[in-house]
Amino acid sequence: MRAGQHRSRAWRLAAGVAILALLLWRLGPAELGRALGAMPVSVLLPAAALATLLPLCHAWRWRRLLEIADQRVPLLEAIRVTVAASAANYLVPAFGWAPAKVVATRQWLGIGVRRALPTLVIEQALDLAVLASCALVGFWQIRPTVVVPITLVSFRTRSVLGMLVLAGVAGAGLAAALSARVRKFGLEVVTVGYGVLRETWRDPVVWLATVGRWGVELLVLAWLVAAARLPVDWGGLFVLLGGPGIVGALSPIPGGLGIREATGVLLARWLGWDPVVVGAVLAWQRLVTLTGLGAAGVVTSIARRIRQ
Repeated sequence: MRAGQHRSRAWRLAAGVAILALLLWRLGPAELGRALGAMPVSVLLPAAALATLLPLCHAWRWRRLLEIADQRVPLLEAIRVTVAASAANYLVPAFGWAPAKVVATRQWLGIGVRRALPTLVIEQALDLAVLASCALVGFWQIRPTVVVPITLVSFRTRSVLGMLVLAGVAGAGLAAALSARVRKFGLEVVTVGYGVLRETWRDPVVWLATVGRWGVELLVLAWLVAAARLPVDWGGLFVLLGGPGIVGALSPIPGGLGIREATGVLLARWLGWDPVVVGAVLAWQRLVTLTGLGAAGVVTSIARRIRQ
């Protein structure tokens, strides 16, 4: 089973690399290379420094969610687990970082699954809601002119509703087949999650950390877009942040590797932007974000050793 899981992860990662290779071929290696090389170091270094705030805001919010669940952890430990789970995101498919974070939380912090899992579900829901809102607000602001046949919309709507009904029936059947122990565990997780969610909506720290995280993401993207001289207004920035972000987050490819960039390129072609420049900007956004994540991890590790 474990060998099969490793093969599945390898195939998904290979799929992401293949998508990147296809994207590179379609855009033209020479053109994309020139666009990547045109980004000055004087832009990339501040962007990477700003990106170090991303895991800090993420960890700050998660630490507050744990506090609401009656689990107090030091901020350095919350950053440590967050950085590890974010790095694991590139080794596992969509939402696979959550089990990795649950395992790290249990082993490093001694917090059980019943307390950790609801906080992870809530923070993922918050992030997806932010990405979806950014995409919707951005599209509303730029108002792209596109005609979609009503029959296609109706067909897709019926298909989605049909799949939801089937999923609900299958879920009900699975729940009925579960053992009493598993049902008890699920009930405990839901109870804890409901308590955390009830407090989350009115907790200023959770919202401040969420706004801080995605505000930094938007600033990093805006910084890179301005340096690339891409004629995109704030509505376009919201589209570039939300559209590729949510598609990459929901894709089965680890880290949304290639999916996010390909989505951005498709949006650029549709909206009349230079797809090569957009591809370069999104590639640098990913690299800058990873650099900031690594820097936060190194600084946290040094700080933990000093404190010990």
